[in-house]
Amino acid sequence: MKITSFKLDNQTKDWHLEETAFDNFNLLVGISGVGKTRILKTLQQVCQVATHDRLLQEVVDWNWKIGFVHASQEYEWVLKTSKDSIEPAIIYEQIIKKVAGQNRVVLERSQTTNQLDGQNLPKLINTQSAIYLLGAENSIAPIYSGFKRRLTFTDTRQAGEMAHPEKLLEKFKPRQEVGLEKFKESVTPLPTLTKAYLLQAFYQEEWHQISQEFNHIFPSVTEIKVSFTQRTEGFMYFFNIKENNQWISQPQMSFGMFHTLVYLIDISLAPRDSVIVIDEFENSLGINCMPELTDFIISKAPLMQFILTSHHPYIINNIPWKTWQLVTRKGGYVRVTNATQIPHLQTASSMEKFIQLINLPEYEEGIL
Repeated sequence: MKITSFKLDNQTKDWHLEETAFDNFNLLVGISGVGKTRILKTLQQVCQVATHDRLLQEVVDWNWKIGFVHASQEYEWVLKTSKDSIEPAIIYEQIIKKVAGQNRVVLERSQTTNQLDGQNLPKLINTQSAIYLLGAENSIAPIYSGFKRRLTFTDTRQAGEMAHPEKLLEKFKPRQEVGLEKFKESVTPLPTLTKAYLLQAFYQEEWHQISQEFNHIFPSVTEIKVSFTQRTEGFMYFFNIKENNQWISQPQMSFGMFHTLVYLIDISLAPRDSVIVIDEFENSLGINCMPELTDFIISKAPLMQFILTSHHPYIINNIPWKTWQLVTRKGGYVRVTNATQIPHLQTASSMEKFIQLINLPEYEEGIL
């Protein structure tokens, strides 16, 4: 899946994102408060509407249009929710499939119309998206799969699943003929530590590769493993690292080490053509982590889409400038401008471009 464009109007909060084009790699930059984090959160909420059995309370009086490509097919999804009820309800929804330069309406629902592929449908439940309700239908199934299995919103605060280890291993044990890619798709919705536990159990070569990547960043660490402990409420999974022949458990690890492991695992286990969304990529990372992790992410860019935010000079300056997306805000209206559309950034060296970026009036006065 690849998100190609996104536009959103949140009338309740008077917050409006102008239509924004996304490329394969996107680094959102701008001063604090312009709306970078909010863009990522609204993308996450849109994804949840597509894949969950009830609308989020926050999406009352929203209107969005999101363009995306999945399985080599281009789509556009439009959805509007009501402002006239306490609970959010869908009042209009449309899915367009773009074929040979023409727009073909796959689905349309409103107060008077409910159609799929030109055929009338019974009235749909207005608290659930058509993507969720009709996810088993041939024309909707690829879209549902794209939102369900291809978007990873990396969260370094998440915990491991509480399920019994033996039940996890039994449920996710890959069949020999399925392969690693199908395994990645099956574990995408799971918390990072749970995915790591399963990878360690079933794909030792891939687990070893992650260990090597971690060792490049932290040379003193010679081994990584995921363990579990039983609690009253279930089982808790956690990282352990071996450093100078001593095992160190997750509570004693630095935040930088923990966050680095989360990024390595989430990205390594993302299926091909996934969308990886990371807010404030530099959080808790020491300068020793940033070069290797930045290079690691860039190396994966041809295989998947990245939408990141950052304030850190090292990260901004070492990610190709053509991927920068400058976020500015005027009142409740947010605009995202690609760096290639900003004349003042057409300078010779990357260092000059970074200096030009932070001295732009649009950057210095990002909120008007």
